[in-house]
Amino acid sequence: MTEEPGREHLCRVGDGTVLRGRIWECAHPEGLVLIRTPYDAGQHETTARSWNARGYHCLVQDVRGRYRSAGAWSPYAHEEDDGGRVLAHLLDEYDGLPLVLFGASYAAHTALEAARAVTRDGAHPVSAIIALVPALGLAETAWDTQGSPRIPHRIGWWHEHGRHRRSQPPLPAGELDRRVAQARERGVVEAAEHWGWSPSALTGWRRLWSAERVDPASRYGYIDVPLLVISGDDDFFHDDARRLARAWSAPSHFASGPWGHRLAAGVTDRVTRSAIRAAGGLTHIIDPWLAAQGLPGAPAEWTEILTAASVSHTRSTLDPASGAWRHERTSP
Repeated sequence: MTEEPGREHLCRVGDGTVLRGRIWECAHPEGLVLIRTPYDAGQHETTARSWNARGYHCLVQDVRGRYRSAGAWSPYAHEEDDGGRVLAHLLDEYDGLPLVLFGASYAAHTALEAARAVTRDGAHPVSAIIALVPALGLAETAWDTQGSPRIPHRIGWWHEHGRHRRSQPPLPAGELDRRVAQARERGVVEAAEHWGWSPSALTGWRRLWSAERVDPASRYGYIDVPLLVISGDDDFFHDDARRLARAWSAPSHFASGPWGHRLAAGVTDRVTRSAIRAAGGLTHIIDPWLAAQGLPGAPAEWTEILTAASVSHTRSTLDPASGAWRHERTSP
């Protein structure tokens, strides 16, 4: 029998915009997961069903202006307000279920911004946040930590994902090289004026290059919710992920391993892939961490470090040479 692809979910936010997604439900839910993404909610069924298997309903929602959600798409512009409205809606719709915010890359940003937006009766209504390879903000995507512009990455991403309701085919390699050369010769903003982009796309492009970096402590410092940050040693946001985990005022756990932005799925070396599988992959981290927060998961001995008195920052590192995780307490 073919499984149902989740049912449609609608949420009307403060200005009347309708945000759409799909929700995959399980028979005996013990929790609820929210994922807000610009990369087509309908393509996240595998991830949603992995949460169902853990005992969670899972809502995957298209962010404003992307795919099935109404409104105008403006990267990094609306996720706090929209995310907070969606959370309030879900907390009423599924009253009593602990809520976990989950996301990778841009979706990690939406998770953090939704958490930033909501409080209830002086306590935070979110039970846990899991941020994978987080793209914290516009500036973090535009500039590396040494202050060098990420020109090829940004031109490619903005062409493919930043300008339209649906993602476009990637630029051919030769055309991307041509635009990169133009940007380096004329300037990133000036060169884009000759690429046939709409006025709204050019406005967003200018905003990208003038944005300020996120200060995690000041932006998220009041969020009293356990945080799991998963990064990759080869991810271009690795330093930003560490900044986030170190600045978090509530308990945070930082996990990393020998992968890049696509996590273990992007590892092509057969020996390294085998080592990751032998070590249990990210499941070895996520499920025990959830259980340690009192949420549906799979208990493991290594999480004893999470419950030590006065310890708020901990770390797990996967060593590909030994094929084993190392778990330790860290200082802020």
